[in-house]
Amino acid sequence: MITQEVIERSPIRSLERAIHGGLGAKKLGVVLARSGVGKTACLVQIGLDALLRGKTVLHVSNEAPVGHLRSYYDELFHGIERMTGLESAPTVLLEIERRRLLISQPGPTLRLDKLNEAASVASGALGRDPDMVIVEGFDLDNANESHVEQLRELAWSLGAELWLSVRTHRHQPVTHPRGYPPPADRFEALIDIMLALEPKDGRIQLRVVKNHNDTTKEPEPLELDAVTMQLVEDAKGLSRSDPRNRERFVLHSGGARGAESAFGEIAERYGIREITFSFDGHTSRTRDRGLRLLTEADLRLGDVSLRYVSHRLGRVFPSTPSVRKILQSIWHQIRPCQQVFVIGQIQDDGTVRGGTGWGAELARRWKKDLFVFDQDKSAWFSWDGAAWTDAAPVIDSPMFAGTGTARLEDNGRQAIEALFEHSFGHD
Repeated sequence: MITQEVIERSPIRSLERAIHGGLGAKKLGVVLARSGVGKTACLVQIGLDALLRGKTVLHVSNEAPVGHLRSYYDELFHGIERMTGLESAPTVLLEIERRRLLISQPGPTLRLDKLNEAASVASGALGRDPDMVIVEGFDLDNANESHVEQLRELAWSLGAELWLSVRTHRHQPVTHPRGYPPPADRFEALIDIMLALEPKDGRIQLRVVKNHNDTTKEPEPLELDAVTMQLVEDAKGLSRSDPRNRERFVLHSGGARGAESAFGEIAERYGIREITFSFDGHTSRTRDRGLRLLTEADLRLGDVSLRYVSHRLGRVFPSTPSVRKILQSIWHQIRPCQQVFVIGQIQDDGTVRGGTGWGAELARRWKKDLFVFDQDKSAWFSWDGAAWTDAAPVIDSPMFAGTGTARLEDNGRQAIEALFEHSFGHD
């Protein structure tokens, strides 16, 4: 299949038809979703489509190192290659890499002056102003109208379309009369396109919630594969118990002995894909399926003060390189996932006992859907934002984390078994 045919089969063509031909140069679009639903994958799909059409792309992120961004692009590209039979794939990949610049700017937020610097660097590196700018990590929650106007000015000065990722929060109600979700609702006059990603039946539903100045009926949503972000031709959802649905889920874990190994073993038995985040020298890892070794640069993204972790969890952690790396790797396991499942013990102060309790703490801080099986009480509990409540969890997020204690007891393993059976049916 030639590249033009690949372009025509891209889900972006369906999106363009829904939004009157696309975002357009000098315009601002946002992709809204809760953490872990697929904002990065969606934006990479948009960027990759532009690259396949001969455009230049600048992708700036404060949420992922360049290596991770490159992996996203490569994985989606090779997924397209497998699905379409793309001819001369190595040559095409080399060509699009020449027209793409990935920049990582770690920090709590992405500053506008740094974004302007990145645009200037891109113009030199690419030989011309980028046709598309993708921005991840801009803090729209704390932005004002002037900040968003500056983003529009950047798009205008480059003659580029600018896409922005925006994190929404489960507990923030939608109050705008036209259904624009916060925090983008405050800037609706400055935003041309709003896309919302929502998990549904193991897939991702893409809704057009603002369509330029068109105030008519919202277009029909698109159904995307949760992993490849490719358009699902048959939009009929599959039930959670349908085994055909299993290929859409990915377990994120650390592969350590105990609960993590049990999650991995059971996931493999059910045909669920697995990513095992680890690092060189991790002696407690017992699983290598889907192994992703984190570099020193990767690990630094999840760096945190051991004193702070000890304070939050009510336990003193030894200040050793291995302990620090384990805590850093947990950051990578939890961050992309919307659902987090932990086997352990809930302490009187509400934290979860042990080193893997840091995963539960991160899930609470990032407002993930957190479930803990307390082996002492032999019951599942969920965190509702203020307290632990009884729960009967089901895996319904395409990317989910499974972690917990090294001291896995029989009831803990049985809880993991039952979780997978309730979610996916019999193995």
